[in-house]
Amino acid sequence: MKEIDKESNPDEDSYDNSKEETLYKSSQEHNFSSNDTTVSFTFPTIYPPTLEKCNLEVPNKKEEQLSPFSKQNILMAFNNQKSTKQLQKSLQGISRETIGSIIDELSGILRAIIKNRNGNYFCTDLLKVCNKYQRIKILKELSTTLSEDCTDEFGTHPIQSLIELACTEEEYKLLLLSFNDYNKVLMACLNQNGSFVIQKLIVHIPEKLRMEFNLIIVKFVCILSRDMYGVCSVKKFITYTRNELIMKQVLNAIMNNFINISGNQYGNYLIQFLLERWWKTPEGEYLKKLISSKFQVLAENHYSYYICDLFLKLCTNEERKAFLSSMNNYKKIGKNSKSKISLCLNKFSTNTTKKKEKNENNKDN
Repeated sequence: MKEIDKESNPDEDSYDNSKEETLYKSSQEHNFSSNDTTVSFTFPTIYPPTLEKCNLEVPNKKEEQLSPFSKQNILMAFNNQKSTKQLQKSLQGISRETIGSIIDELSGILRAIIKNRNGNYFCTDLLKVCNKYQRIKILKELSTTLSEDCTDEFGTHPIQSLIELACTEEEYKLLLLSFNDYNKVLMACLNQNGSFVIQKLIVHIPEKLRMEFNLIIVKFVCILSRDMYGVCSVKKFITYTRNELIMKQVLNAIMNNFINISGNQYGNYLIQFLLERWWKTPEGEYLKKLISSKFQVLAENHYSYYICDLFLKLCTNEERKAFLSSMNNYKKIGKNSKSKISLCLNKFSTNTTKKKEKNENNKDN
């Protein structure tokens, strides 16, 4: 994690060009209704062919010579990919003053640019050459709509860059400003593009600053655990959260909805993740006891069956032998059937027998 820069010199250059650009494309959206979804103006999200469709009007100036980074030239460049790439290359090696002039030129239309098919790439490269004060200026214009724009297939790229490049407490707070609404955060988590942004917030923003944000994830952890994109945010959240109270709340929420989450096509991956991660911890002991007590129900479900399979694989030979003995009644009941629990128990019973025979043969030899 980058250290918070405590210096106050606005001329100090503090940026890192080593950040990699992340490119993700949207393929599916979740429908979600909210009482707080009013947006002052909207932009198309599916491949806008021209700037006009992205509400970017090219100013009609007749001066003979315009700066390469004038508003007119920049917006004209976004009309095709080739001219946009040329504009991106011209950002290399420019002065801090020129960067400031570009930001001033684009003030008021940055939201439209980051959601433009070509403009979003220019904005991503522009952020990489900005210092922290210039990034803060951009953030102040965009922060109030980040939670909405992060779900856009183009807008998500520069927003992810903003999060990755952030290195000061002021930047962190501005980023979190747009993610303090429960419904907006949930909508972002359930969206393919928004999910990547949420995960980057979890990874790059210090935990002590995102406590309110953490409570939103805890509130919706059961919903997110059963969603294709939401479960990825939950796994990242568990990996990067160290607060014991928060983790206890997450664990309680998951355990109280254990059967529903385990039997879900995405939720079962979360339980497997927790089982491997917590196997030798107090939380893992609690999880193992829960799986043991619900083993029959879990083994008969198409998705939670894989949790049972992983559980037996992770057990030591002694633990597996003791567990199989305790499940002997179920084994007899389903001995001649093709039920999942019978298949699961017979699979590991057979493996145990084969290992025992192999060890005896080795001793004889």
